[in-house]
Amino acid sequence: MQWVARQQFHRTSTSMQTWGAVLLLAACALWVRLAFLLVEQSDASCYGETQNCDLIEAWPGQLTLLAISAPVSVLGVALFVAGTVRRQATAHVLEVIEMQRAEERRKNKA
Repeated sequence: MQWVARQQFHRTSTSMQTWGAVLLLAACALWVRLAFLLVEQSDASCYGETQNCDLIEAWPGQLTLLAISAPVSVLGVALFVAGTVRRQATAHVLEVIEMQRAEERRKNKA
């Protein structure tokens, strides 16, 4: 029974890490897209009296990308770190249990 629970816990932790990595990749894609938009913005030229006419028109799209990418990044980091901590904590607990069992066997033999 314990083995099944350990496997389920390990699968859940791995799933959390995987989803965190996927969200981080998605956030990276959004950040790259935002970078390209900012580079394209530097090439913008305006006619007439104001020189920032295209820059003002591009802000909503850039701010939308930024607003979407920030929570995706935070959620991705949170899931990835939580999954990693769960896996390492489980490994530590199992190691401590194994050391306690080894001590008990040594005491019983003596």
